[in-house]
Amino acid sequence: MAVHRNRVIYQSEALFISPDATGYHYTGASGLETIAGVGDGPFGLMTPATGADQTIGGGVASPAKNNNGQSVGWQEGDSWPEWNATGEDSTYAKSHGTIIKQLKRIQSANYGFTINRQDINQFGHASRLDAVIVESPTVNLDFSYYLLDGYNERMIEFVTNGITNTLSGSLTPELYQAGNNFFILTTPESRDAVAGDVSLHDEQDWKGKSKEETKSVISLGNGYVTDYSVDIAVGAIPTVNVTIEGMNIKADIGTTGNDLPAVDMKDGSKISSAWGTGVDGAIVKGKSRGADGCTGLFSLPPADKFFDGCGDVAALRPGDVVVDLSNKSLLSQSVSGNANKPIVGSAHVQSVNMSLPLARTSLQRLGSTFGFSKAIDLPMTATFSVSALVSDLKEGDMLDLLCDCEEFDVGVTIFNPECNDCTVKSDESNIAMRYTLKGARLESENFSSTIGDNKTVDLVFSTQVGSSDDQKNGLYISGSEAAKGSFEGRGLPPAWTGIGGQTLDAASGFLFGYRP
Repeated sequence: MAVHRNRVIYQSEALFISPDATGYHYTGASGLETIAGVGDGPFGLMTPATGADQTIGGGVASPAKNNNGQSVGWQEGDSWPEWNATGEDSTYAKSHGTIIKQLKRIQSANYGFTINRQDINQFGHASRLDAVIVESPTVNLDFSYYLLDGYNERMIEFVTNGITNTLSGSLTPELYQAGNNFFILTTPESRDAVAGDVSLHDEQDWKGKSKEETKSVISLGNGYVTDYSVDIAVGAIPTVNVTIEGMNIKADIGTTGNDLPAVDMKDGSKISSAWGTGVDGAIVKGKSRGADGCTGLFSLPPADKFFDGCGDVAALRPGDVVVDLSNKSLLSQSVSGNANKPIVGSAHVQSVNMSLPLARTSLQRLGSTFGFSKAIDLPMTATFSVSALVSDLKEGDMLDLLCDCEEFDVGVTIFNPECNDCTVKSDESNIAMRYTLKGARLESENFSSTIGDNKTVDLVFSTQVGSSDDQKNGLYISGSEAAKGSFEGRGLPPAWTGIGGQTLDAASGFLFGYRP
């Protein structure tokens, strides 16, 4: 008797992201590509091969190179990818690995789509004749996660080295043009996505068939970040909320060798439609591509828990947060500096919210259902809101503030958890995350006092986000993951370091988009 599924809960799900949506979702096999001897090369591969220039040199066992020096992924005639996460079996395309990455500490994920239609009516007929789609459908994804080390921020195309404007990539057309693909893995009921994901492939059903097909993937194509916010408060784990707007959404059975969800931004066609259909209309895998099939496939890596035990960091704590307001409040004393030695009599910070709206406009043209880009609306304003218990006041006059053009830096630093001791939390080597708003101005200062409650003050600071050339304004993020020293751990988004079809600059020897 077939057993139906009763529910889906968090234990069976994991969220993944690709560095871009172009179709280059596989990477070179271990040892094939290295940069200065550091790690595996992050070069993206299109699979199957897109043309004759990608079939020079043989099959997967002896990887080919195209004219750009990129290794070639799976080719027609090679064995179709099987579950081969570690890449030991070179006869399968999965031995090349995948550039898709899992996001850490996800707490929630909500997604769906809305299709806007226009009714077609005419005189002499009460009901509509048709409902026509005249604008691009809206696909939405919002997710939240516990703030950790800057890894997730780098995956969503933020720069996390603390010295470059964090939105430099989002403002560069060649990097944000196609957006990112997002993937939500679902394993069978009562099975963990972590570890159980791999175990399912090794298990067999009563017919002796692998349980790989019991997993499913919901994928969102051409996703763009439209809002990013950080909430830090007393008694709560620091949390990030991200909103994504995409172009397409689809579901697949199995996690290996599925068509990408992305659309071609030039004409709205599918990036990938690699497989023909059977007599029942179902997609046929493991067969040759259809005569008109497009290329570009994806395979999800095994889900990981990203936690090595007691010596690792499970989450950041509010007790390790240090806020720096440069004492730029007008009437109330406020904290200043990045050490936990606040000004005597300064307000006691209860919560901090850093908000970065990235409103986008879909650029459309005649002849295409979808937009050819989602450009950020400029200028962008980042806000830094603080709520604190009032302590001492200081002299100040708003009229003086009206004539003041001073700009300053405000921010928040979060240290990795440590056992309590007598040392001051100012060790730069132990910083987990740091947010700095450069060129900030005080927008408002509001007091609240009621019977039974402590008197509070709410401060709002803001700055406009500048370009990568502007070192005096904007949001700067520094994450500990950026200082690990690996090739991918320099605080630069994956699309900057070659993942997704980027190649070496022959003149300089560096990757496009990256200069040390």
